[in-house]
Amino acid sequence: MMEVGSWLWKISYMIHVISNAAFFGISFVFAFGSEEIMKESIIKRYLKASLLLILFSGATGILLLSILSMNGMDDLTNNPIGQSALVMILGYTVVLFIFSLALIYKGGEARIYKRLFGIMFFSYLFIYLIRVYLTT
Repeated sequence: MMEVGSWLWKISYMIHVISNAAFFGISFVFAFGSEEIMKESIIKRYLKASLLLILFSGATGILLLSILSMNGMDDLTNNPIGQSALVMILGYTVVLFIFSLALIYKGGEARIYKRLFGIMFFSYLFIYLIRVYLTT
């Protein structure tokens, strides 16, 4: 049984890291990209791809958190790894909210999309800096 849990952890962690990195990259490109890529058709296509990445990130994050907290929820607040997981949940919530605003927005103004993606990028960057601080 431990073998299955180990493989489940490794695969979930790989998917989680790859989807986070891909979304981080997309948000960087749209936050600092040129006006040529800020066309409505291109943004809508990448919003769909980003939605899949956010869903993969959230689903694998929940699975990783459930594996991490098998000994009880007290472990999450008592050690730096658990605290960094809680910070990641906070960051994911912020990014999910801002991403929802980007999905709802129908105006088509590139400036608004740049700001929304900029908020998502800097949120992820700030959360990862906190996670590095907590786990080193």
